[in-house]
Amino acid sequence: MDPHAAALSDEEFVERAYLTLLRRPVDDEARARARARLADGTLSRAAILAELTGSDEFARLRALDDAIATALSQGPQRSLTAPPGDERTIEIPWALGRARGAKRVLDAGSAFAEPAYLAALAALGADEVVAVDLAPVEIPGVRAVVADLRNLPLEDGSFDLALCISTIEHVGFDNTVYGIDVEPDENGIAAALGELRRVLAPDGRLVVTVPTGAHEEHGWFVQLEPDAWRAQFAAAGFDTTEEETYALGPQGWASAEDVAGARYEKQGAGAVLCAELRPARAGGSHRAGGEPGR
Repeated sequence: MDPHAAALSDEEFVERAYLTLLRRPVDDEARARARARLADGTLSRAAILAELTGSDEFARLRALDDAIATALSQGPQRSLTAPPGDERTIEIPWALGRARGAKRVLDAGSAFAEPAYLAALAALGADEVVAVDLAPVEIPGVRAVVADLRNLPLEDGSFDLALCISTIEHVGFDNTVYGIDVEPDENGIAAALGELRRVLAPDGRLVVTVPTGAHEEHGWFVQLEPDAWRAQFAAAGFDTTEEETYALGPQGWASAEDVAGARYEKQGAGAVLCAELRPARAGGSHRAGGEPGR
């Protein structure tokens, strides 16, 4: 803790505790409750820290941080596990583990990404990292570009790796939930995949994660069956070199071969497809199931 923390007002302490431990601003209700209890002596500052570190939200952040650290240090992994919660604790480490060694990296859909993921992008050690999104974003060490994935202002073959974590399923759908107003486009996913293929080098890779299971239209995104996603990738000129599907069960997330019927619920996806794709070679295909990240 900052040695000057004792001089902070109660409100400043609460703000800093939330930003440090949960990486988000304190909401109005929690701020008012904490200030009142600190003022009447029914809550101490140490108790606030204990409550935050004992919360489910902190447990999720720790699981994500631990998984990211392992991914960055050990590289590609399979058969990941994660506690109950949203799918990011599987998608992010699966993708980042396959980013090691890439020199020119494009991240598609960065504006609303997890802070820990954005920090990891900057820590990859790549020569260049570009983040593209319809909404502006500032990421230290990363060049941000405001653009539509269907029309990227980037040169052909300019990246050896593109990361697209839980983003492609939103292209062409209602993005007003993110404060973005774009025309609906039933061919949006195909157009975005085509643009990602265009900006990849011939030996480049696209690491993509998507919600999967039952076919569901949610207005602001679509969930497709695994075979339907594979067909989308192939139609855009990609070979699948590696993939895994994961499902959320009572004990948390685990690798699962059969995700048929998985539904997208309030907490997030019930299953996800994680895949590494490469531009299809003329006259042949990349062999699926090869060594991860190679």
